Amino acid sequence: MTFTISKKSLPFSSDKSISQITLSNERLTIVVHDFGARVHQLYVPDKNGKFENILLSKDNSETYVNDGGYYGVICGPVAGRISGATYDSVSLEANEGKNILHSGSHGWERQFWDYETFENESSVGISLSLTDKESGFPGQIQAEVTYKLTDSKLEVILSGLSATDTVFNPAWHPYFNLSAEITTTESHILQADIDQIVETNQENIPTGRLLSVDGGSYPLKESVLIGDLLKQYPQGLDDCFFFNPEGRKSLTLFDPLSGRKLIAKTDRQAVVIYTATNPERNSIINGRTMSKNRGIAIEFQEIPDILHHPEWGTIELKAGQKKVFKTEYLFTID
Repeated sequence: MTFTISKKSLPFSSDKSISQITLSNERLTIVVHDFGARVHQLYVPDKNGKFENILLSKDNSETYVNDGGYYGVICGPVAGRISGATYDSVSLEANEGKNILHSGSHGWERQFWDYETFENESSVGISLSLTDKESGFPGQIQAEVTYKLTDSKLEVILSGLSATDTVFNPAWHPYFNLSAEITTTESHILQADIDQIVETNQENIPTGRLLSVDGGSYPLKESVLIGDLLKQYPQGLDDCFFFNPEGRKSLTLFDPLSGRKLIAKTDRQAVVIYTATNPERNSIINGRTMSKNRGIAIEFQEIPDILHHPEWGTIELKAGQKKVFKTEYLFTID
């Protein structure tokens, strides 16, 4: 198998540019940026062997600092919302009403990461590292994300290490459209091995209740056409689903038109599914202004606002303790 790695610079500001790194192993190609550790594009073959980008990709690199859609970035150190922008005695920036979303305006998606590429007999990839001094969370977390291509599989590995006690719940935030935007994701079929949904209030903050998805309220355990799901929930999904801790933690997305199928497996506690039915509309995505249902964001993470619900677990990162999370994305043809 032949591997290729290339690099170019993109405009960002008067004194900085973004490094764009392209890696390919003949079966998959990823385009990665050092600002936000963003996966800008992901090229996957369809049933006819045609390689196309299956991510929603924000076009203008000079606007990345104001990326309200978080397209393909690493959200951290804590993805999702923290109610009241506080926990324990820590006060954080409230960037969504009185709450904090995706770690605020200085989160990891708005910082430059160092990087190095690698390849061996079977894989090619890139490791990006960051010492977080800007987000406002305690400590200086030594964060690392690795994107690795092995055959038709993309592995995303996230790790954190801190000299002081802090918190750690990062997430990769891609929007998939397996048809390469020939259609919206309403024609995609979704299935997830989830047991419960996290009930939220009008601010999308968890209430403390986990509700069963059995009974057809959210028919994701069986394969469901996203268009049918949106008829049931016309406002779209922006919800967190909890995996059975003793069961499989997997999700499948399939586009009948292209034949592309994504099978994701994770060691994370939950997945946030966002259908982008009411998206931000300031970004130019793949050449057009962002609009509804063009992509589905799939974010594997621990439950948002878990800091206020210790009964669900913990995202504490103790001093000197290294945490590692791994999710695999396998692409097949059906």
